[in-house]
Order: sequence, then C-alpha cells, then structure tokens
Amino acid sequence: MTTISTNSSWLAQGWRGELTLGEKLFFGFLFLLIGWVGVSVILQLIDPAIGILDFGTLTLAIFGLLLGWLAIYISIWLQEMLWHPFKSFRKQFGQHFNQLTSWQQCIIYFGVFFLLLYAVIMVMVVVF
Repeated sequence: MTTISTNSSWLAQGWRGELTLGEKLFFGFLFLLIGWVGVSVILQLIDPAIGILDFGTLTLAIFGLLLGWLAIYISIWLQEMLWHPFKSFRKQFGQHFNQLTSWQQCIIYFGVFFLLLYAVIMVMVVVF
C-alpha cells in the first residue's frame, strides 16, 4: 500500500492548486480563439462546399457566446481590481446567501432573472 506524503516539493516547482483570475482570463481568451478556428475547420470538414457567407453565419453564434463568456470574466476582473472588497464578498457569497430566509432567496433569484430577461429584451431592441 502506498501512502501519499505531504511533501510539497511540487509546490516548489511552480504548481499551484488553482488558477488566478488573470490566468483564467488568458486561458479563456485562448479557448475563444481555438474554439472559433476549430469550429470553422469542423464546418469545412462536414461540408467542403460551404461558402464564406455560410461559414460566417454559422460561426457567428458560437463566437458571440464565447465573447460574452469572456466579457463576464473581464467585468469580474475589473471589479476586483477597482473595488477590492468585491473579491472577498464574492468568495463568501454562498455563506451570506445561505443565511437568508427562503423568501429573501426567492426575491434575489427572481430579481436577477427578470433583470437578465430585461437586458436580453433591450439588446434585442437595439439589434433589431
């Protein structure tokens, strides 16, 4: 039977338990680029006669989703950089949220849901 020692030599070699937000942001952007190019290659493998217009319209939705995901990470990073208490609040949010009563949790949940729904509707108004 082998035992795992508590030797932290792997920590001395530069390995950490979790990535920082800046590293997550970098890897998110790298994932965005690889995903966008990868989708184009997969689409061309599926249909070799795909035109430039088809290629652009099919990858636009995926590019938009990945860009939105990246925008969320950028906004969190900026909030933590400009407003330092936000980082500690974000890490302890689950504990604070669980201390609320069930009706307070429902109000917060539905408030966020309807604000996001309103934001989507306003984006649709702007686009169309």
